[in-house]
Amino acid sequence: MKVGIVGCGMVGSSSAYALVMRGVGREIGLVDKNRARAEAEANDIFHAVPFANPLTVRAGDYPDIAGARVVVIAGGVAQKPGETRLQLLQRNAEVFGQIVPSVLRAAPGAVLLVVTNPVDIMTHLAAHFAAGFGVPHTRVLGSGTTLDTARFRTLLGRHFDVDSQYVHAYAIGEHGDSEVLVWSSATIAGLSLDEFAKVHGRPLTGPQREQVDENVRRAAYQILAGKG
Repeated sequence: MKVGIVGCGMVGSSSAYALVMRGVGREIGLVDKNRARAEAEANDIFHAVPFANPLTVRAGDYPDIAGARVVVIAGGVAQKPGETRLQLLQRNAEVFGQIVPSVLRAAPGAVLLVVTNPVDIMTHLAAHFAAGFGVPHTRVLGSGTTLDTARFRTLLGRHFDVDSQYVHAYAIGEHGDSEVLVWSSATIAGLSLDEFAKVHGRPLTGPQREQVDENVRRAAYQILAGKG
């Protein structure tokens, strides 16, 4: 399977690296408006192949992702420290007006996976642009609250001192400030949080829940402030 990735910033290049390490697909094509950046990332990631899985990683332009079954759209203007995801909307909407048609001209049969922020609205916009090429909305996906869910599980695992892979909890709604952490259905090894806390003697108080909620909701801003 061939996978295309548009946008070779931190998210796009990390996506390519993860695909190589997990052995997903057989060919990865990287596209970026900065061709030198795309080539550098492709070479850097391709050099990890001997220690990972047999994949080919190449940089190119849109025609080079022809035949891709999946295209990850990570291109757009980077979020600045202190800037909300919604404030990115206007700038990234203009970028998507160029990216989505270019992708579908090269790979008309591809499934589009949108990860650019604000991801929920950008996914809707991508579906709108894709509809002009006859692509049904069922072939346009967004990463949604997957990252928020991972953060929620990680923080619960840290609090209870358990592997977060045994934590089942979800963040739903918008990937942003209005997201909702679903405490009522959260479980650890099949037990509700209250049951697990009682059995293992690790209470989760109201203030502690509020702190977890705040840390999940504000994680992106803290990370951006540190990474720049």
